[in-house]
Amino acid sequence: MTASEFVADTLRREIVRGELLPGQPLLQDHIASRFDVSQSSVREALRRLEAASLVYSVRHRGTFVSSLSPEQVREMYAIREAIELLALRHNFERFTPERLAEARQLLDAAETDREFALFGESNKKFHAMFYESEDLPLVRDILRNIFGNLTRLWVDFTRRRPGLARRHEEESRHGHRELLSAIGARDLAAAEAALIKHLRSARDLMIEHLEWSDKQALDSSVKRRKQVPGEK
Repeated sequence: MTASEFVADTLRREIVRGELLPGQPLLQDHIASRFDVSQSSVREALRRLEAASLVYSVRHRGTFVSSLSPEQVREMYAIREAIELLALRHNFERFTPERLAEARQLLDAAETDREFALFGESNKKFHAMFYESEDLPLVRDILRNIFGNLTRLWVDFTRRRPGLARRHEEESRHGHRELLSAIGARDLAAAEAALIKHLRSARDLMIEHLEWSDKQALDSSVKRRKQVPGEK
């Protein structure tokens, strides 16, 4: 791993985990000092993050952690649905009984995770089984970029609304089982329907969460203004 790759990977994890917040500036001097790397390595790391839509740059102002809007989430899920359906059709005949058994084992492992299964390694490996293929490298790279952006939204969701997150986790597990059942029955149409239902449910929940977050921020802002004498 090069210096720029290491810096980009570390900052990516911090953005995904919510340790670096939307709108937060990423100062090149500070990053270079923190990681003891050159300015050119920092610039390359930030370019990598910008290519993944995790940060954005403003000329003469600097680089900032990007936020997500409902429109962006809709677009990401539309792209994800199209690509995952393509990958499912491409890999459908490759799901041998042995591969299906491996997928079921991953689901069983995910369901025993003490933390939210949405972020566990078993869940990641389960999803990767449907889109990772040596002859579809662009599919893998595009989806990984989308997952990086969406994961930070899911992290915020589970942190702030754990009860609702647990209920969705149960629905998600059921969706995974439906998908595997359809593949086991060699029913591609049913598998596609299960995948679409699963992704659109997640999309609608994330859009609702963004709208809820915006309302919470607005209510908090109004409350603070009311507490300041002379302001209305």
